[in-house]
Amino acid sequence: MRRPILALVVWLGLATGCRFAPNEVQSYRHIDPQGWYVDSLVQIECPVSDTLSLYDMQVGLRYTDDYDYANLWLFITTVSPDGTQHLDTLNATLCDAYGRWLGSGIGVQMQQEIPFKTLVRFGQPGIWRVVIQQGMRDSCLPGITAVGLKISAR
Repeated sequence: MRRPILALVVWLGLATGCRFAPNEVQSYRHIDPQGWYVDSLVQIECPVSDTLSLYDMQVGLRYTDDYDYANLWLFITTVSPDGTQHLDTLNATLCDAYGRWLGSGIGVQMQQEIPFKTLVRFGQPGIWRVVIQQGMRDSCLPGITAVGLKISAR
């Protein structure tokens, strides 16, 4: 009798522990296996209906040890439904001073969520777009496998 109850408790814990919050949006785009080219834009659309709540935004990065640098400069353009654009620059630190990768992962694949903006209020409802471009000096960056965005309500 104990084993079925224990199995049920473990299954419920796994099922509820892997869900995203209902007020959270997360989306990733895969990068060309050859590398992230400077002219390859990552575009993520975010439907917004609540213009009163505050949100936090994080940029998600997935990368391997093929990436040659300790950081990654990103140009992030937020485009409102009426077409107004706002450009930001983000310096994402991917490894520490000793060369150890930050974030979590298994083997050579790492993932990290870097805080981008906090306490954001979207001024108008509709489809907002976030466009992310790599801002490094190399025209192609091998080792970056996916780029994403996570928006969480406070």
